[in-house]
Amino acid sequence: MFNLWRFGLDVQEVMTTRILRMMAGDLSSGEALLMITEKQAAYSKAHMAGTCALLTSGPVEASREMIEVYQRAVRANCSRLSETH
Repeated sequence: MFNLWRFGLDVQEVMTTRILRMMAGDLSSGEALLMITEKQAAYSKAHMAGTCALLTSGPVEASREMIEVYQRAVRANCSRLSETH
């Protein structure tokens, strides 16, 4: 089930961590590239999941599937960023 508060807090944590690292000169070029590629991958996966669900189950399920893709991506970022520092 989608928890908007948790999702918002996770997004804020990822953005804050990256901004603080950038300000401290601690954001590697690899991490900067990863930020972009992760966003592109999540966007593509969400589109595919949404399209498949729309064709088989309808618009409500399509939106759920797309949200889940973004939620998993943000949670994965939170975990990875908290481990690397």
